[in-house]
Amino acid sequence: MKKSNWIIFLANGLIAVLFGLLLLFVAEATIYKLVRVFGVVLFIAGLFMFYYSYRNMKGGKTYVMVMAEAIIAVLIGLIIAVAPGKSLNLFLTLVGVWAVIMGLIQIIMTIRLRKKVSQHYLFSINGILTLVFGLLLIYSPMATLGSLITIIGILALLAGVVMIYLGFKVKGIKE
Repeated sequence: MKKSNWIIFLANGLIAVLFGLLLLFVAEATIYKLVRVFGVVLFIAGLFMFYYSYRNMKGGKTYVMVMAEAIIAVLIGLIIAVAPGKSLNLFLTLVGVWAVIMGLIQIIMTIRLRKKVSQHYLFSINGILTLVFGLLLIYSPMATLGSLITIIGILALLAGVVMIYLGFKVKGIKE
């Protein structure tokens, strides 16, 4: 990892902290506007990544992965900005499917590891909660949105703080 990449951690951390704070302190009624703004931000970030990868391509540096990420970000950002309600509904449903799969895997792991792991019931409880949360999202994604906003806000805030910390740790690396 290059020391010069510290700014990427810092920027992503600040974005995650701001996103987390917005989710925690903004009324649910404004969520569609936030989703649209997120789409626009993702679109613009994709354009910047595209420019950066184009510069790398012209300079003979590696660019393919950043170019692919840029194209995906532009397309997804555009879709989210144009249709925030449908995008949000689809996103929540996909998170629900993911949570059901994770919940089932955790329950299966608990059954297999019950003799090898002490307090295996914690895995069972987590698996059941994840499974139920996923089913709620699949059944009624928009109704589950309120609790999801709070959870994502807290996780984004924590992840942002960690990324900011990592950014300064990377900045301090001696090359």
